[in-house]
Order: sequence, then C-alpha cells, then structure tokens
Amino acid sequence: MDFPALTAFLADLAENNRREWFEAHRPEYQALRDQFTAFVGEVIERTADFDERVRWKDPRDCLFRIYRDVRFSHDKSPYKTTFSAYVSEENRRGAPPGYYLEVDEKGVMLAAAGIWMPPAEPLNRLRASLAEHPERFERVLRSRGFKKMFGELQGDRLTRPPRGYAADLPLIEHIKRKSFIAWRETDARQVTHEGALAYVVDSFRAARPLVEWVRHVLESGGDELEG
Repeated sequence: MDFPALTAFLADLAENNRREWFEAHRPEYQALRDQFTAFVGEVIERTADFDERVRWKDPRDCLFRIYRDVRFSHDKSPYKTTFSAYVSEENRRGAPPGYYLEVDEKGVMLAAAGIWMPPAEPLNRLRASLAEHPERFERVLRSRGFKKMFGELQGDRLTRPPRGYAADLPLIEHIKRKSFIAWRETDARQVTHEGALAYVVDSFRAARPLVEWVRHVLESGGDELEG
C-alpha cells in the first residue's frame, strides 16, 4: 500500500469534493482502494494470529464506502475524505466490538479498537458490569502493553453519572462513557507498507483485552472472564 499516494489523493479530494473531479480521477481512486483492500486483508490475517474470531473475515466486507450520506447534513460534499475499515466478526450494523483503521486527508493514520457509541441496551450492560465488577475492567487497563500504547480510553462521556449510578462509584468516570474505545495515531505520509502493517497490528494486539471484555459482557451478561 502506497500510503503517501493515498494521503495525497485524499488531500486533493478534500479540495475538489465534487462528482466531476472524482469521476475524472476514478481510476486512481480504484487503484488505491484495491491496494487498501489488500492491506486490510493482511491486517486481518495477522490479527487472526491472536484473535481467531476474525480469521475468515472478507476485507471487502470491512471497508466503508467513499460516498457520504448527505440526506440530513448541511454539508453536501458527496465524498468522504478518508479510507477506513472496521474488522469485526459481526456486521457493522449495531456497533459491535472490533478493530478500526482510518487514513485521512491530513495524513493521519488511526488504529483503534473497542466499541464506538453502542445503542442504549448494550451500553447499559457495559455500565452495569463496570459498577458490579470494576476489578475486571481494571485488569483490562492494566494489561500488558495497553497502558503503554494507549495510556487511557478516548471518546466522549457524560458530564454527570447516568441515572441510577452514584457519583462515588469506583469507576464512575468510565461509567459516564458513551464509548469504550482506545486509539493511537501516526503520520501515514511517513510510513512504509510494512511499517504501517506492524503499527496497526501491534495496536490491535494491545487493545485485544478491551475487545474481549466488551464481547464477554455483551455475550454472557458479565460472568467471570476466562483466563
């Protein structure tokens, strides 16, 4: 994957975000998308070494479309200025836990994992598990490589505790979260194919305990984690 070429294309698209320009540059877009699909396939293959659940995922099913949904947006620009993919054993609908990769028009490569803005029912289950079993989530934050690589979780949180939760609970700041996600960034304009592959896969490996925690809570109701 030629990431400098990808970021240059996305930067040009950001300045010329209209159908006429895009159609004139469609061959360049398609060549880059094919490269990105192959790269995501390599990411999946290496991620499957430590997370068997994604082994048979088709990279084509992981990529997000380039076309924006402008029906309810004041910004009518027709195209996204990112290439992105979400690797999860489940369909993206419903915000399942998984691994996320994005490259944008500013040259930022983002590698993330966890669960982003889940619907109310799974979010309530995650919050309940934090309140009832804080030690299990604390093990995630202390897991080898997680704190060193990510430092802390990212994403928005409520200003006040959700209804039914006391302000003095041990993990109340995490209970306020709307997402349970960790990410880190690097400059896509400066990375080689192999360097980017190592960066993304190492990020996913370090974040696996977070993904496993979310999966376990949502699948089993938060019974004791194995291992």
